[in-house]
Amino acid sequence: MAAMALINQFPCANTEHVEDGEISPCPKTASLVCGACSLVQYCSKQCQVQHWSLHKLDCKSPLMKTTWKPQWETENRTPAFVNGPAGGPPLTSHGLKKYLWGNVPALDILRCKQNEADGLPGDLSLLFAASGDLRNVVSTLAELPTTFNGNCSVMINDRDFDIVARNVILLLTALHFGREDAVPKILHLWYSALITEEIYRALRDNILPLIQEVCSKIREKPLASLQAKTWKYGTRSVRLVLQKQQWDRLPAYLEVPSGLSAAQAHEIRLATMLAPERRDYIDRAMFTRPPAMRVCMTKFRQDGILLPFGSPRIKFNTPNPTFYQTKDSWPMKDSAEPLEGWPMEKVILSTPPAKKDVYGCLYLHIQDVLLRFLQRIEGLTVSFQLFCVDAMDLPDILHNCGVGEHSFDRIEVSNIADSGYLGPVKTLGTFSALLKQPSQNPHATLITLFLNAVEEVSTRADSVTNMVQEMDRLKRYLPLDMQLLQRHNHMHNAEFLAFSCAKILVRDFDTLFQRYVDKWKLKYLGNMVGMEMKEENTVVDKWPLRLRENATQEQFDLLHASGHQGMERYVEWRFVR
Repeated sequence: MAAMALINQFPCANTEHVEDGEISPCPKTASLVCGACSLVQYCSKQCQVQHWSLHKLDCKSPLMKTTWKPQWETENRTPAFVNGPAGGPPLTSHGLKKYLWGNVPALDILRCKQNEADGLPGDLSLLFAASGDLRNVVSTLAELPTTFNGNCSVMINDRDFDIVARNVILLLTALHFGREDAVPKILHLWYSALITEEIYRALRDNILPLIQEVCSKIREKPLASLQAKTWKYGTRSVRLVLQKQQWDRLPAYLEVPSGLSAAQAHEIRLATMLAPERRDYIDRAMFTRPPAMRVCMTKFRQDGILLPFGSPRIKFNTPNPTFYQTKDSWPMKDSAEPLEGWPMEKVILSTPPAKKDVYGCLYLHIQDVLLRFLQRIEGLTVSFQLFCVDAMDLPDILHNCGVGEHSFDRIEVSNIADSGYLGPVKTLGTFSALLKQPSQNPHATLITLFLNAVEEVSTRADSVTNMVQEMDRLKRYLPLDMQLLQRHNHMHNAEFLAFSCAKILVRDFDTLFQRYVDKWKLKYLGNMVGMEMKEENTVVDKWPLRLRENATQEQFDLLHASGHQGMERYVEWRFVR
């Protein structure tokens, strides 16, 4: 069986192609785009006609109409998220709460042009202390200047074993296979609920034995003992440190549960992604999206395979074992969305011929990042070390591995500084000692993300005080028929509800975050460990997703259609010089 290829030329979308009396996907590449929807392309008018009986279900979908309304409005009832199901809270989640995909756009945590432009250190050490998936790792190394030829040490930690298991499998896949062979394997393991049999067999034949060998050697070790293994690939290496009992679980992430068919896996996922009781929540999300994006999102909810819209799915016939650890559950919430983990302004630049195919754009963007990542590390002396511990325990674990204080040029900790996790006090106290001092690297930075700070300090009075100003600004982007407010059932109206929810997008976050800074005495906490908050961030914008003061309509529409609210706040810390 031929290996999966990179998508450089887009396939014809005609899955009804007839050749020698048999129906199979058309093998030709395509440049003729469907003018009605701009979601698929064909090699010829003949193929377009043959495929119309299937394509018209998407092309003529009610979701493609600008006049589409959510079901709650057409049925003239209060949506579930207003009163909540069975009298429950207005905001609920559905599904298991694994965060296997990022929910903020990927970062290059070095951003050398804005920092070490005058010269990188001889060696680099990076710490992703609460990594989540690998998007920040691959995005950072993909942008590493070619002038750097020293040793690059990358430490990756997460307390969730599912995340660590997936990350080490993706890294071993990256190093074990050739660049163009590895990319589609990584991409589908990362995001697709079903994979091809070819990918599955390649992993079982090449990656699984590496792990099974370790498990065999440590069979008699105590369950809680830490065991380490290093795999070397030329100048590159992957080192994994786990408890023995975690090593015992790892092979299962490369083996489909016994008896689990693709059809069963599909139904398990649909039970979460298209649960009837979540219809209003899904419709609310769909209403803020452009018509073609609604159709794309629906397709991904239905099949869970990350591919351009018109690409054939017939070979994706094997449950992805990194998702399916059991035969009865899908591991993530129904709101989990691959688009949230990548910068949309860059994603939409990766345009396929069918320019409204947003998941095709995403596929091309991730493919490009992975290719540049793999190309950059080919000649690099780079070591990846992975751990699965609570972030508070990481300094001791690193010390036992020979990593001393003030070792890292960058430390990225995701949002563990939020008060719902470690909080700012413990985060600064734990990681300040690991950051390099100015004498070692004047650009060394600790990067913290506050996802919940604004919400934590907001009060009802804030909403009332700023209501008029927010409404006036929002009306510039999202006009509202004021007559709706006079109607008895305006609370059912999708436009009114969307407008009400969108007010957060134009809120004054600076005042609120300053309240958070004062509440937690962040400047004082920094002084206690010899650090300061940067006045101007040099790695990532303070508010990378916030609607700018003079934002265009297109910029507003992009934010409104995303899963973000603009209140995501990065704080960068450095030692006082």
